[in-house]
Amino acid sequence: MRKLPIAIALVALSMSAPAFAQEADFAEPAAKPARVSVLRSAISEVAILRYRAALKLKAHQEKYWPAVANALRSLSQGPVTEAAVRRVAPQVQPLLNSLDDQQRQVAMSIAQRAGLMQYAALF
Repeated sequence: MRKLPIAIALVALSMSAPAFAQEADFAEPAAKPARVSVLRSAISEVAILRYRAALKLKAHQEKYWPAVANALRSLSQGPVTEAAVRRVAPQVQPLLNSLDDQQRQVAMSIAQRAGLMQYAALF
């Protein structure tokens, strides 16, 4: 159960780009759905940095962050589905295992605000 809040929070990172990012894609032709807009990409990067700061990673946890950031980037490029979360779970797991109780609380809060409780069982 300890892994649950963190996993949800990390998925929330990719989902934290507000609906504005999706609304900003209105200028792009519908024929190119696989292409991620520059705005959405930038918002995703900001969200990744913001949640990294919120988690207050310790020195021994920093080594896990690059894999987690890559997983979040891949999630932010398409719809977050169960299959997508399952694909990135192995990259996120080492960081989840290293978080302390305070970090888990932060992660749970992020996940709850993002409405991602449905993916909790995947971790």
